[in-house]
Amino acid sequence: MRKYFIILLVSIWLGMPSTGHAQSIFDQLYLEQSMEPMDLVLEVNMDSILTKRVQPQRGAVRFVDVDGRQHHWDVKVEIRGKFRRNRCDYPPLKLDFDKKDLKARGLLTYDKYKLVSPCNDAPGADALILKEYLAYKAYGMVTPFSFRVQLLNITYKDISKTHPDRTVISFLIEETDEMAARIGGKELDNALGLPADRFHKEAEATHALFQYMISNGDWSLPLARNVKIVERPDGLLIPVGYDFDFSGWVGAPYASPTSEIGQQSIYQRVYQGYFQEDELMRTVADVFAAQRKGIVSLVNKADGLSELEREVLWRFTTRFFRSLQNMNKEEGIQLYNQLRGVTADIIPPGATEDAYRQVGK
Repeated sequence: MRKYFIILLVSIWLGMPSTGHAQSIFDQLYLEQSMEPMDLVLEVNMDSILTKRVQPQRGAVRFVDVDGRQHHWDVKVEIRGKFRRNRCDYPPLKLDFDKKDLKARGLLTYDKYKLVSPCNDAPGADALILKEYLAYKAYGMVTPFSFRVQLLNITYKDISKTHPDRTVISFLIEETDEMAARIGGKELDNALGLPADRFHKEAEATHALFQYMISNGDWSLPLARNVKIVERPDGLLIPVGYDFDFSGWVGAPYASPTSEIGQQSIYQRVYQGYFQEDELMRTVADVFAAQRKGIVSLVNKADGLSELEREVLWRFTTRFFRSLQNMNKEEGIQLYNQLRGVTADIIPPGATEDAYRQVGK
């Protein structure tokens, strides 16, 4: 039966609609089979960025796309985010392309892209960006219901020539509407307090298990925090997580545990998923297990991490797979109950108790 469900999951993924041959800006930068960074130059008034001016600033981006063609685009550059915007020397940015320009050049009109760059110039800041990028890549290995990301070597050029060029490792995140269309739906604008039974069961369990894998407590379906909700034509909802810098996988020095869900350390894995039947939970666990080698290899091959950083992340990741394997072998206790473990009695804020019920052994 579990083999049937795995085949069903694969068939659902393969049956998702394609955008055809039309490309977006993201497609022109995206190396699907490689973790090599693309080079991109961002020209902007750095004083406006460093002073975190709220108003969008005029800028331009230059890059050579995956087919070797040169590009120059005028863009608006906006400060975004909340926690990182207030804390970081270099706030996170959003690049806003002009829809008319995109259409004129025959591209899809997805126009707003999040750029994730190092928070500051402190030692290890680049490694935090790389580890968050790897989290997105690992997410994409267990489900297509995830954001695509592209690693960049980005050079900031100050148009006022006051500040020197600054080249750092960064990554670009697929636009939300673009991701939603790729997986066959549309983003739901009002996603607060949605009932558990509206969610696609496999997609909900996969999302929750991924967040558990990277030990991220900084998300919530009931509160729609750090998760986008995509509605399919059949009315079922797909949760897609983002912003993983508070996870144990990334291990950011500024991250703190999410105490309201019972997390005492960012490295403590707490399962926040809704109750699902055991057969489905074990099938989803099998999908993760099938990607074990690929995800571990992703960590082992990550350029830009020190030997110690790679070793720590490797141990963190393999501990998850070893624990999941042991739980999945335990047929006498429902996998959901095992995942909830010592936090089984804690109901996440905004949720209803019946969505997290424990069902015998």
